[in-house]
Amino acid sequence: MVNLKKNKFTNVKATAGNDLSFLFHDSRNGLSNNRNDIDKISLSRERVHLAKFLFIFVFAIFIVRSTSLAIFPGEILSKPNKIISNSIKNPLPEIYDRNDKLLATTIETKRASIRNPVNPEETARMIKAVIPELNKDVLLNKLENKSYVEIADNINDIQYYDILNSGVAEVEFHSVWRRIYINKQLASHIIGYSGRDLIGLSGIEKTIPKSKILHEDIKLSIDISVQFHLEDQIAKGIELYGAESGFGIVMDANNGQIIASASLPTFDPNIINKNYTNGAVKESTFNQVFQGSYELGSVMKIMTLAMGLESSQIDINDKFDDNICIKIAANRCLNNYRNQSSENLINSVDCLVRSSNRCMAQIAIKVGRENQKSFLQKVGLLDEYLLEVYETGAPILPERWTDNSMITISFGQGLSVVPLSFTSSVAAMVNGGYKIQPSLNYYNNSKKENRVIRENTSTKTIYAMRQVVKHGSGKKADVKGYAVIGKTGTADIPCNGAYSGCGNRTSFVGAFPGWDPKYVILVSYERPKENPSRGIMGGSSFHNAGPTAGEIIRLIAPILNVEYNVDKDVKDVKKDISKNNLIEENSL
Repeated sequence: MVNLKKNKFTNVKATAGNDLSFLFHDSRNGLSNNRNDIDKISLSRERVHLAKFLFIFVFAIFIVRSTSLAIFPGEILSKPNKIISNSIKNPLPEIYDRNDKLLATTIETKRASIRNPVNPEETARMIKAVIPELNKDVLLNKLENKSYVEIADNINDIQYYDILNSGVAEVEFHSVWRRIYINKQLASHIIGYSGRDLIGLSGIEKTIPKSKILHEDIKLSIDISVQFHLEDQIAKGIELYGAESGFGIVMDANNGQIIASASLPTFDPNIINKNYTNGAVKESTFNQVFQGSYELGSVMKIMTLAMGLESSQIDINDKFDDNICIKIAANRCLNNYRNQSSENLINSVDCLVRSSNRCMAQIAIKVGRENQKSFLQKVGLLDEYLLEVYETGAPILPERWTDNSMITISFGQGLSVVPLSFTSSVAAMVNGGYKIQPSLNYYNNSKKENRVIRENTSTKTIYAMRQVVKHGSGKKADVKGYAVIGKTGTADIPCNGAYSGCGNRTSFVGAFPGWDPKYVILVSYERPKENPSRGIMGGSSFHNAGPTAGEIIRLIAPILNVEYNVDKDVKDVKKDISKNNLIEENSL
């Protein structure tokens, strides 16, 4: 695992203040027993004078105390309230994005508690008046049955002084540290959150060792502005297309740094219920990009085409019969999406443009199942991956890699992959052929050393992906001036051993700018719905994932300083082939 830079730590314990106690003595105990000879009149006069003195003394104390409470409330915390201080200086590192924008910090705040209340009913009433969001009945039940009750965390200054003025003498104020997440739910799956003891429970926060204090701040690879647009557009898409969930990721194609990653539904780490038994909490904290494993459908055809080109079993001008019957399970012929077919032979580029299942099956058969498995292994789709967080998933492979598995995997069924590792593999297809290591650490740059496909193969794959966006199902993902490359995918979600009746998953994976891919993007929706009455055909990636990806690219490309050029496009590989002008093939 790639670790964020950490220093040694020290464990600092908080110090506590002590209660001040007051003893009141009966003044009569101080009277001399030698006054028996004084007459009754004199004794009475002495008692009157003493009573007057005591009255004036008590009254003076009352006035002084009331005045002090009104003017200097902080000076009498221990009379009878007390405050327990925390001597730790900011115990956790601050977290920043790649542009030094603050994402998480720690502030000192107060926690209120009550010990051994004299009158639970009155105490509950007075506390409720100061903190209206508390449930009086619940609080009263605790006060009546427990000797020590925590009232609330994060007591603000107004509540603090109001409690002091309320007359509740049994309140203790604990000075504690609280973790603050500046952007609320934004990037919450990456940053994670900590419990009240500052122990990280998820994300980057969980990588901070328990009971340890780091002295250096953490700088992540993410750009919070890009993160905002990614989450915002996917959230709008979920609402527009009636999807159950969605996710997306933007990755640097050349060094593996994660620029943004979104998983919706999401959560606010400042207020999240720490009880993991809550089903809704589990769902919202699950990171689909890092932890999920899904059949992504036709976006997998990028791998099949690159595999065929890399094996030298095919080239981009090779022809395939799109009407051929390829037998699969139950001795039935393989169909294309919505049973679409061509009337004539098509070349390998058009196989990707038309998203032909039959064509991809023929490529896989030419390569062979063992070579298919080896290729997918080499590009990083079959193994667990390493990242700076604990929430990582693993692919789900077929129990046996049969000929039938080989065929279905070629067009995106039968193999569930982790979105993060899939995005990283696509990066290798478009960055000249180098496998990269995904990272959330700004200071970690994966070097382009591990070549997995030839540069020639990468060039041809980029060209084919550009044709998908220019002429095929990826048209709505194109953005003027950036020559977007990519592939759509619409996959039936398997359930009960079948691929029908359970909705689908729509995805778009692409890169930009096409002439020199710098960033890879993946967008996916779970069970989007068609709504013809609103003009929304949400059931396919052409109508949802593609347009969402295009809008995200339009918004973030300027933020990432990507060159805008309407005159540049992807190199026409077909023309170059005819001129024998392709770059020399490099050995692996």
